[in-house]
Amino acid sequence: MELNIRGMRKRANMTQGELAAAIGVNLSTVGNWERNITCPDAEQVWNCAVALGCTPNDILGWNEQPPDNGESLDSQEREIVSNYRQSTPQWKQNIQMTARAAAGESKEASERGVSASVAS
Repeated sequence: MELNIRGMRKRANMTQGELAAAIGVNLSTVGNWERNITCPDAEQVWNCAVALGCTPNDILGWNEQPPDNGESLDSQEREIVSNYRQSTPQWKQNIQMTARAAAGESKEASERGVSASVAS
């Protein structure tokens, strides 16, 4: 799960230290939450939301609505999305480039009538 503590903290114009003091935890605890090393418990999520002037759903990133295009993700697609969301910005960029390259090669192969193969 990728928490949105950093984004909500920045939106509230608070430092990690200010948030830590407001909710009664150590500065390193907030840093670990923001780097997805550890997760806050339910009470800590609530306290963050109160301190940041948002909802627990905002902290947990649960307000994002899936696109309403009548299409749902299968289990493999959900896994890819979940892994992407848990990645660092650099890895997200790598994943995006890899997906674009794979889609392009697959499209080209299908246009040539050749089955696209995956290197093992």
